[in-house]
Amino acid sequence: MTIQHATGRTYDKPQVLHITIESQTADEFGLIDLVATFVDASRHISGRVNTVQFPHETVGAAVLAAYDYGNYSSI
Repeated sequence: MTIQHATGRTYDKPQVLHITIESQTADEFGLIDLVATFVDASRHISGRVNTVQFPHETVGAAVLAAYDYGNYSSI
């Protein structure tokens, strides 16, 4: 599944993350182990995140948070 997440930021153009979900696995507490790849064309960065998505959080927000904190590997 592929989604787009507009961040509201602008670099050389508006930042929109193109996200491909590789896996989502929920635990008994409702937390979701999320593995996804993303492309940020505005900053010319591509990466893979392995993060926890909270029940109230969108995939885009979870990926952006991991990206902002540097918790991704370049691809």
